[in-house]
Amino acid sequence: MVMNIDIAKKVIKAAIQQAQEMNRLCSVAVVDARGFLVALHRMDQALIPTVDIARDKAWTAATFRMPSSDVGRFGDPSSPGFGFNTQNWNDRLTTIPGGLPIMDGDQVVGGVGVSGGTPEEDVTVCRAALDKGFASKA
Repeated sequence: MVMNIDIAKKVIKAAIQQAQEMNRLCSVAVVDARGFLVALHRMDQALIPTVDIARDKAWTAATFRMPSSDVGRFGDPSSPGFGFNTQNWNDRLTTIPGGLPIMDGDQVVGGVGVSGGTPEEDVTVCRAALDKGFASKA
């Protein structure tokens, strides 16, 4: 399967519903498997920087094929391949929690990123987006 606008809208709708239940204002970004933006939504009155942060989280999750928070291990000097970071690699890379890959079986088809709450709250909204939004893709 390939990420498309219809699926992205379902993912965003589920994320926004969860954020509203938590009384949080956020931005939600959905990217395809290569990290290209498919859809983005900023809730009314959510802080402007949340837009770019959500997109960065989604990009990181999709292109690295792992939660954005897990990418930080590559910057650990005791790990193989250490040393890349936003200063010397890419301005879209982030290790902030709140970006999850979107999986169809064992295949990454995209990424979702949420920004607006605490890191834990952003992850909760991401999980709801996948559990309620992506699960209903059919």
